Amino acid sequence: MYWSDRAVQRVAEENGIELAGRRSWTFGLSLIGLQGGFGPKQRMTRNRLEEARRVLRHIGSAATEALDTEPEAAYVRGVGKVEFAEFAAWHTQDAALMHVQVRNVHGQRIDLCLFGSMDNLRGFGPSDGFVDGWTSSAAPAVEELLRTRGRQNTSQWDCQESRSVEALKIVLDQGFSSASGEHAGRPETRGFTIGHAGHCEFFAEIYTDVVLDPARWNLEGESAGAERIMVGRPLWIRTMTPDAVIRYAELRNGPGWSRRRWLRSLRALTRRRRTDISPPDVVTVALVTSEVSSPHPTRRRRFQAPD
Repeated sequence: MYWSDRAVQRVAEENGIELAGRRSWTFGLSLIGLQGGFGPKQRMTRNRLEEARRVLRHIGSAATEALDTEPEAAYVRGVGKVEFAEFAAWHTQDAALMHVQVRNVHGQRIDLCLFGSMDNLRGFGPSDGFVDGWTSSAAPAVEELLRTRGRQNTSQWDCQESRSVEALKIVLDQGFSSASGEHAGRPETRGFTIGHAGHCEFFAEIYTDVVLDPARWNLEGESAGAERIMVGRPLWIRTMTPDAVIRYAELRNGPGWSRRRWLRSLRALTRRRRTDISPPDVVTVALVTSEVSSPHPTRRRRFQAPD
């Protein structure tokens, strides 16, 4: 469902991983003049599965799977339900966000907030989402976190905990609208959401990994109960079965949406061009998260991103 050539290549270069493997050779013999020669064998089909295996084999134990150790994790792999949405921000285009929620052996809730590119996402199209509802003013701060891989912070959210909380609110609350009623457990009712897939295998690079101080935060809504937040980018996400994907457009518009979508495309070819009408302005709703102000310095935990 998701494969980032850029991320995979960068991790491979930084860790000395040869994605193509050893070079194979072919031997040719010409009967005319009894001439022979060797040449490199051309690879006709790219094997992404083999590339993924090589990355995982080389990264080894650095890829955390159990998630039962203290931060910070550099790479995370696992299997779980992945939710997909567009990352709505004025400063970035065609960005995607993915959310995975798991629990480790100790019962600790862990939220993975992963950001990437819509170009790397397969199985969804422009008609899958809709633009509506709340967008976060902290989006530039999260973008800076991703761009600098957690090494730079010039925003008003001056610690990794606060930026991680803002990233979590984006993946869980973006597209919220009071006019749509209750969104808890119903992501398809929020704007910008496009679908989810269950039992996905994922591998991600983590930029920040924090355990929240329960005395500092009083989160509400679907963010309530968050304990550990990881922010980063996925290298790949793949489904175990083809029917694991749930497209929210079908939930919103009925089971016949997919068929009618193609009919609408065919009718558009013969339809006369009409004047475009701009949609009405959307009234955004600000989400307020209460936080205990000015906690005692000894009760604050700070985490530094790895060099």
